[in-house]
Amino acid sequence: MTIQMMRRIWPLTKPTMLKSTQSDIEITPVTLNEWDRVEAVARPQLLGTTLRSSPSAQKMTDAIRSQVDIREGYKGLEVSTTSFVGYITVGPLRININPKLQGLPLTVLVRYAYGLRDLEVLGPTLTPMMQHGLHDILISLLIAEIEELLHRGLQRRYIPVSEKLASPRGRILVEKIAFRGGVLNGTLPCLHFQRHSNWKLNQVLRSGLYLAGNMTVDRELHRRVRRLADAFDAVDTVAIQQGDLDEVERGLTRLTATSKPALTLIRLLSGMYGTSIETETSSSRTPGFLFDMNYFFQRLLSRFLRENLDDLSIKDELATKGMFAYAAHGNPKGRPLPRPRPDFALYNAKDLIGFLDAKYRDVWVKGYPASWLYQLSMYALASPNQKSILLYGTTSSEARDERICIRHSVLSRAGSQPEVIVRPVQLQTLAMLLEFSKDASAMREQRKCFARSLVAF
Repeated sequence: MTIQMMRRIWPLTKPTMLKSTQSDIEITPVTLNEWDRVEAVARPQLLGTTLRSSPSAQKMTDAIRSQVDIREGYKGLEVSTTSFVGYITVGPLRININPKLQGLPLTVLVRYAYGLRDLEVLGPTLTPMMQHGLHDILISLLIAEIEELLHRGLQRRYIPVSEKLASPRGRILVEKIAFRGGVLNGTLPCLHFQRHSNWKLNQVLRSGLYLAGNMTVDRELHRRVRRLADAFDAVDTVAIQQGDLDEVERGLTRLTATSKPALTLIRLLSGMYGTSIETETSSSRTPGFLFDMNYFFQRLLSRFLRENLDDLSIKDELATKGMFAYAAHGNPKGRPLPRPRPDFALYNAKDLIGFLDAKYRDVWVKGYPASWLYQLSMYALASPNQKSILLYGTTSSEARDERICIRHSVLSRAGSQPEVIVRPVQLQTLAMLLEFSKDASAMREQRKCFARSLVAF
């Protein structure tokens, strides 16, 4: 049975998608890596391909420009990728973007970055999948989380119910009796409470499963999602909005805190679901699933450094003060000055040591744009130690520190040389340190040593 047949049997509530006017056109797959670029001369499927005849595809390319850059070249299309991975369909092209780290190591890092349970706890039924995209890994993790919640039993809550009863329960609604002119039959309007599973948290969980079912084309994942959704048979579905997720997360208590990882995964899957396209008459989303690995990498490092720097601490995205200032009487229009926000500020107690930035791009292999160096140079000049660090993710075992001196006599202080340190973060090593280990104390010391090496100026 194909996925299309399964979906006819078990319809899923789909988010609004951009309707394709080229449904009869054959889709051509193009596979790239993150921070990659291909031209028509290197990929035969791009030769002679154009989007000029499809206004909807051209509108889509404008909407996703910061994620995937698609341009018309002399001989065909040119495609450039950034830190977003996944896939997206644009006109006749299905663009697949693979992360540099895949399988179990990537699953370990995703699990740790977003506070999900250890893979050892999830058991052998969880198989990290990358056949159709990173979203399959997230869906696998979501399945495992909701299976655990269902094993404990659906959380129930007392829900107010207003109805006419022959045997009154709760509070009799006297105002309704007066409004209808007295008691006209053998029932009385009452307000009472029933303990039920059909409340907002369970509605969001079930709707998240429906979203996951629409996102995967893997038959086994789809089957498991369907089975779990059937267990919520008494629960309504809702169109998932960020406001709903915020509301449910704010309302978590000691009894419902176990649902937090599942809500986090639903938020990630919802955020991957295409890019919004606004028109004068409607709003739709591009058909595809894109995940920002740069944001994920920053979150991963933030948690790792917070937990493993005993004598030091970090603050995320701390706005710098006093980096820029107008001269006296030099701001006639009263313009506000920018306040750069490095990804991390490193502190020893209350004393600022320096600034660090995180980029998922493999600088050892791909290099870095000049704008990054300018940015890190400003952070170095604003640091007490006149240094800044760029932490980048890599899978290259030979990657080493690179140090760039900012050479200008006016900028140099007595005995100091402003410097930018470009430092690799070995992703396989980090994943190994974060995996479950029987020798927990030894692994804890290795993690602390690795964390200190990342922030060493």
